[in-house]
Amino acid sequence: MFTLMSTLRIFVLGIVTLGLLSSVTTVFAGGDHEKSATYQMAEIMHRLKHYPSPAGKDVLNKIAQAANTTENERTIATAMMNLQHKVASGDVPKLEAVIANKQSTAHERELATIVLSLDHRPTGQDKAKLKAMMQ
Repeated sequence: MFTLMSTLRIFVLGIVTLGLLSSVTTVFAGGDHEKSATYQMAEIMHRLKHYPSPAGKDVLNKIAQAANTTENERTIATAMMNLQHKVASGDVPKLEAVIANKQSTAHERELATIVLSLDHRPTGQDKAKLKAMMQ
């Protein structure tokens, strides 16, 4: 009986530990990982209604704070955190700079353009572009 209880405890502890480890959110900012910063920002924008959810803001904050986030990604993530139905006036010139920067990636320019033109939520055309970024 004692060994059965010990085995059962170890098994339950292993299941709980595995569950906790699998629920950790990972932010891959600026890399070629399955969920890059651009991918994650596209996901958040795709489901956005007026402003990011608390969970969305948490992901955006992690992107903005990550050491391997590009300056453009940081600018876009910060502008997204500041959204209140529309882009904050202080973020407009920063997003315009991302769009004008020839070294910005196509996804960075597209995201910056969508955030800059946001009016409460992305348009159907914007959602199609965001969905393409998530492929």
